[in-house]
Amino acid sequence: PFIKVHHHFDCQSHAYDQTKPLHSLEQWQHFRTKYVEVADATATFDGPVPSTLGYTIDDHGNPPPFTASFSHGKGRGLFASRLIKKGELVHNGTRS
Repeated sequence: PFIKVHHHFDCQSHAYDQTKPLHSLEQWQHFRTKYVEVADATATFDGPVPSTLGYTIDDHGNPPPFTASFSHGKGRGLFASRLIKKGELVHNGTRS
């Protein structure tokens, strides 16, 4: 399913474009709709965290301690949205 969506949206040609804007909540909804249409008709997207904030980092519905944004001269990136303690797990790859 991922490869179909990846090709459908021509993701490869845009992957390294640091000037493109971050997606809005409306755009994320469009992506979800298209994913269901193209890749998996049974897929659901009912997480408590809006797509513009990332995804749920724990079992309590909390967003991750970072957000996507722009850095002048560097482009898009992830930036801390609160203090992060030394050794704190901020991403484990299971909920993205």
